[in-house]
Amino acid sequence: MKLFAIGASRNIGYFTALTLLQQGHQVVFLLRRLNVFDDDPAMKPFMDSGSAKLVQGDASVVSDMSRAWATATSDGPVDTVLFSVGAIPSFSFSKFDFALTVPDLCTAALINTLTTIPSAMPQPRVIAITSMGITKDSHRHLPYLLRPLYAVIRSPHADKLGMERVVHYSAGWTPEWKENEPIKEVLAPGWETKLPEKGWLKHAVIVRPAILTDGEALAKYRVGDHLKASYTISRKDVAHFITNDLLENWEKYDGKAITVGN
Repeated sequence: MKLFAIGASRNIGYFTALTLLQQGHQVVFLLRRLNVFDDDPAMKPFMDSGSAKLVQGDASVVSDMSRAWATATSDGPVDTVLFSVGAIPSFSFSKFDFALTVPDLCTAALINTLTTIPSAMPQPRVIAITSMGITKDSHRHLPYLLRPLYAVIRSPHADKLGMERVVHYSAGWTPEWKENEPIKEVLAPGWETKLPEKGWLKHAVIVRPAILTDGEALAKYRVGDHLKASYTISRKDVAHFITNDLLENWEKYDGKAITVGN
């Protein structure tokens, strides 16, 4: 399998990519800095062997994505895209929110990723990492103790909601989108015109982790449409789910938004 990993210099994307490399798969990384793995002994043997290919670029730049796709598919099609782009917010006392410098960073990068998929190759499977509880429906299932926290991470979650809206439209999921539309700073009116027709994306899964931690992979997490009393999950456990369950049982999850938590 060949994975195209976008946003995988660290955290979930990195742990997923490293595990797949250890399993004998190929991974193409889109990285803003090509030296990010220079001091990483775990990644070095795969870079030396060529099973890990590094491409410099920024997913928020359309021309970078087009060039990255050309490189990623130069020796054959990509089987799976893992989109785990994230941003580090800073707290704004005036807004009482962890705000993003670029409010649509993840959503815009996802649109660029999807719209530059080469039409001449078989369409890859797409995995998009968002977050638990960002839609009205999924928010109802949050533990009550988590809800105050969500009140101060509105901006990052607004961007993740934009991602979900793009996937829902592109994959033509049913029932129709019943959530509020993402704010205009994330998806401006007419955003659909940037994408092919509704339902063009054949295979997609949204992964919604609980609050992320830096713990080890224990493989004792739960998976479902919604989870009751789920608070946290380690980034390594999310990667474990992707590599050991989602990719192994794709038909089970294809076309769904899946929550993963302890």
